[in-house]
Amino acid sequence: VYRQSTEAWYQRRVRVMSTVRWDVRELLSEPSGYVQIMIREVENLLHKLALLSGTVPLPVEVYQTIWCLCVKQICGVFVEGFSSAKRCTHEGRALMQLDFQQFLLLLDSLLSLRPVPGKQSVESFIKAYYLTEGDLEQWLREHHASYTSKQLNSIINCTTSQFSKMMQRSRLTSLVEELKHGKK
Repeated sequence: VYRQSTEAWYQRRVRVMSTVRWDVRELLSEPSGYVQIMIREVENLLHKLALLSGTVPLPVEVYQTIWCLCVKQICGVFVEGFSSAKRCTHEGRALMQLDFQQFLLLLDSLLSLRPVPGKQSVESFIKAYYLTEGDLEQWLREHHASYTSKQLNSIINCTTSQFSKMMQRSRLTSLVEELKHGKK
């Protein structure tokens, strides 16, 4: 039951993120609404854990482990949500960065997790959208084990519109499949 509710929560958050338009043409100064939703959920869990620890004291290690797992799961939602982008402009990539940085800022005001679990994975994923074709190929080789094929192909589909399209997209997509299936 717990796994099902966690999976349902994960999918709901990804669905909300998939409604964001990442193909905007102007730089936005405000983060997307889903960031506040995620922070409210962190605040709710914080409140529930405080109530629980009033009845059953939680050792610091257990408390830290719970938060590490939760934040890592949320970072996974960010990557999966960003990978749902069908098209992504430079301004959309900036919005991804703004959203994630705003989340980290608000999270820091609630918790003191150092380092933030999953942070590097999200930041690396966003940065991959900015890479040139040659750099993207190298990045795919170095990071293929950290992301799903769907996530990697999302980056390819959004970035190869900058390159001479179909040939590179096909070659990079084939590379992902070869890397995922251990052929290279």
